[in-house]
Amino acid sequence: MSDLQYLLGAMQVESGALRTAMSRLAKEGWVIREKRGRHSFYKLSKAGEKTFVPAAEKIYRGPDAHSAQELIIAVGPDELGKAREKQSGLLEALGGTRLRNGVALFAQIDRQIEAQLAKSEFLILPAKIDTLPDWVSEQLGIEDLAKEFEALSMRIKPLQEHVSKFNALQAMVVRTLLIHDWRRLALRQPDLPNHLLPSNWPGQACHERVRSLYRDLLQQSENWWNTPTPEGALATLKRRFS
Repeated sequence: MSDLQYLLGAMQVESGALRTAMSRLAKEGWVIREKRGRHSFYKLSKAGEKTFVPAAEKIYRGPDAHSAQELIIAVGPDELGKAREKQSGLLEALGGTRLRNGVALFAQIDRQIEAQLAKSEFLILPAKIDTLPDWVSEQLGIEDLAKEFEALSMRIKPLQEHVSKFNALQAMVVRTLLIHDWRRLALRQPDLPNHLLPSNWPGQACHERVRSLYRDLLQQSENWWNTPTPEGALATLKRRFS
């Protein structure tokens, strides 16, 4: 907890806000707290890991993660009320790109996903698609997301020019804020192969800048810890975005 307080203090986040946030995460079952003397240590709960790990994989995946040529088209009944809300939640939980009227696209053929969709009364249509019709692209609703990717790219550019001047704490702060801003966009990007996204999609250029800055910051930011980062953990961090 003291490490978190020090790091977030450098971001001008008050310690009271941090304590409230961690208390809420523990109460909601995301993290487990352990007291050792005067110190508090936190780790993800099993339920927290179940949500965190798939999200982390999407945040830190490489540029060629989406090369599949096959899709699943899932069509569900367009009903109002709780049934529709339940289906929408299922589509998001399974990593589908939801369109209007109960239609979703999945970027890979996965038997477990097919089975769960079938149980929820979706019609499943495997398909090979090279391009999406314009009307489908329009329903993705990603115009605002494209602008946000462009804005993040512009914020990253000046940081890349000064990264060699950062001390360890500054590097850790910038790396933390970089991933904080990036994950908000990465988790909202349609989970589709790159060739199905709009031409000149700014998310790809932004991804490249994030990956480059992350790698430039990694070693110096890890120097902030009181004890050296174990080689195995450092190797895991280095594989991110690759």
